[in-house]
Amino acid sequence: YNIDVAILGLLDTSCIVPFGGIRNPLRYLVDIGIIEMAGSLVSFTHDLIQQHVYEGIALPQRQNLHFGIGVFLGSKTTFNAAATGPGIYSLEFGIDQMYISESKIDGDFIISERSLLSIATDHINCAGPEFIVDQKQRILFARWNLKVAKELSATSNFRCALHYYKKGIQFIGHDVWIHSNETGDQELCLDLYEGAAAASSATSDLATVEYFVNIVFRNVHFERSLNAWVILIVSLESSGKYAEILEKGVNLLRRLNFDIPASPPSPKEIKDSLVTTLRIASQFRIEHIKTSYHSTGILNQDKRNIHNKNLFKIFDAIVIATYNTSSPYLPLLAFEMMQYSLRNEFYEPEAAIAYAGFGYFNIMLRNDFKSGKYWANVALEMLKQYTISTAARVKWIIHAQIMIWFIPLEDTRRNLLEIAKTSMKLGDFLTEIYAIRLSSRCAFFGGENLSIFSQLNIRNLKNTVKYNTTQGTETAVLDQIMADELRGENSNPFKVFKGLINNEDDLFKRASLTNNTSSMMNVQYRRFFSSFWKGDYDAAESSSKVLLSLRMTNLLLIYFTFYRGLIAFRRYREDHSEDKLRNGFDVIIKIESWLQHSPSLFENKLLLLNAEEQASLPNIDKAKSLYLSSIKSAKDCGRVHEQGLACELMGQFLLTVANDRPQAMIHMKNAHTCYLQWGAFGKAAELAEEHGLDTSSVSPTGKSSKHARDVDIFY
Repeated sequence: YNIDVAILGLLDTSCIVPFGGIRNPLRYLVDIGIIEMAGSLVSFTHDLIQQHVYEGIALPQRQNLHFGIGVFLGSKTTFNAAATGPGIYSLEFGIDQMYISESKIDGDFIISERSLLSIATDHINCAGPEFIVDQKQRILFARWNLKVAKELSATSNFRCALHYYKKGIQFIGHDVWIHSNETGDQELCLDLYEGAAAASSATSDLATVEYFVNIVFRNVHFERSLNAWVILIVSLESSGKYAEILEKGVNLLRRLNFDIPASPPSPKEIKDSLVTTLRIASQFRIEHIKTSYHSTGILNQDKRNIHNKNLFKIFDAIVIATYNTSSPYLPLLAFEMMQYSLRNEFYEPEAAIAYAGFGYFNIMLRNDFKSGKYWANVALEMLKQYTISTAARVKWIIHAQIMIWFIPLEDTRRNLLEIAKTSMKLGDFLTEIYAIRLSSRCAFFGGENLSIFSQLNIRNLKNTVKYNTTQGTETAVLDQIMADELRGENSNPFKVFKGLINNEDDLFKRASLTNNTSSMMNVQYRRFFSSFWKGDYDAAESSSKVLLSLRMTNLLLIYFTFYRGLIAFRRYREDHSEDKLRNGFDVIIKIESWLQHSPSLFENKLLLLNAEEQASLPNIDKAKSLYLSSIKSAKDCGRVHEQGLACELMGQFLLTVANDRPQAMIHMKNAHTCYLQWGAFGKAAELAEEHGLDTSSVSPTGKSSKHARDVDIFY
């Protein structure tokens, strides 16, 4: 145990130390080897010495000493300590004004390592609640523990924070709930129990969360328990218990008088709610947000405002569950919360998630990209000047589901990494995991070297294991399998499950038994993309039929649609099924509508789809021109993997349709070089083996070993 000399100097001014003080004999104790000093810190030279000295003091005397030190140091944490003196109740009305910053003592020392309040609280805790019989004192020391716990939570030190929350609870005792309304201590009880639940949630201890929130549910009115419900739902989310979240969330909102059906809504109910929301939203102007700030104050804390904040926190907590289960409740909930915000003119940052959701569904249900972007910007306007965890979650939704249609993937990846950093600082580990996951996928689909994708994904995998988020771990493992196959490696990511899940089939069976739609979708998504890159179009088609009925992130939707179109044209050339050709045409129409929003993202894809269309008709000259244009477009955008894909498909076209093997082999070799540059060594090896390519002049990095020339020279 270390203590700052400054603390000893402060204790020398008290009446609880022997005559002569503490600091004077320090040098002698150092010389005889009892203690040692490192800078301003003092400690015993050995733990056994400390233990012997400490246990040599009788327990009642030790408790009394801890109590005296704690009371004395605590009395010095008020701004007017000199005037109030060291009385036990000197903090009773100044608890919120206790300072934690550096403090000079007698002009000689500076307390900088720990706050006086933390040290004082530690000593009071060592004395223990059983030593302190006066209830007012116990309530006071519970408040000390609460303040220390809150500060630790603010720095994401949740395990230590939980220790202080529990100590505070020990001081107030369980019986305090009975009289808390009369004594005015209900807020203290709520803060301690909700704080303990939140800290337990941050450490992924669901059982402890349930213990603390259930005590809250039993002792307060439903309206006062909303924050505890939020904590419970967030904790269930980290455990992947989406069905339970959905059930509890819907029941909560129904109890709060929202017009939400007990059973999943029909398409008509969703459409009617959308129409109503559009009508109400048509009266909204973004200036209303700024007006609201001036009239109510940015930090408005009246009871109604707190109630509204909790409503939207509940919605925020169940959004991911409804999304991951492809629940029809998601659009209805988004519309209902949007209507509530507009009707009640509630534009605080907690409401931003409803506006982001409304923007998302304008795109997905109405194909109205302009409105989608507008409402995303409204949500961002609401979040200005805020760094709360709600803001990080909403920004993740906006960049993952809306802005991805309008900006390059590289920018989306950078934005998501910033969101991950912010989430980590705020202790919102779930949003951190979501942001890193999507950022790594942006790296993958954006054509960055697969080693970058693997690094990001492994970082995400470590976080999911650390925070015990089953769903996140499963997804990261599946993503790693996809990267391993392309790279020709086997990192055996299933080892993180320690024998509980040994392969993908085990994972899918478990997801099927628990009806975990999200896990089943992730397995099918992995199978689809891996099968596509292997050229196993039968397997890819099989997975695509399942994926068509599920909701996926827009990043996956974009590439799923693109690859599905390529597969459709390829399969048409094999069996001449008109349905396959029609499916390909439908994808082209969709990509054409997306092109106007982000030409840099969709131009090379549309050109390649058009090339495959002409190859299927067949129109050989036009197909050749379009293939070359797609190759050049992909190169100009820096997407070496799609450049390689276009080269490979052009080579296949020249082999099977145009009957030009020499030219086909040139393009196949170019594709091989691109795949090497992408880091897809496994894919490159398969291509070389399939077509008998001479790769003796190409280094493992994709450059010519003779001339070190980039593949770009071919176009």
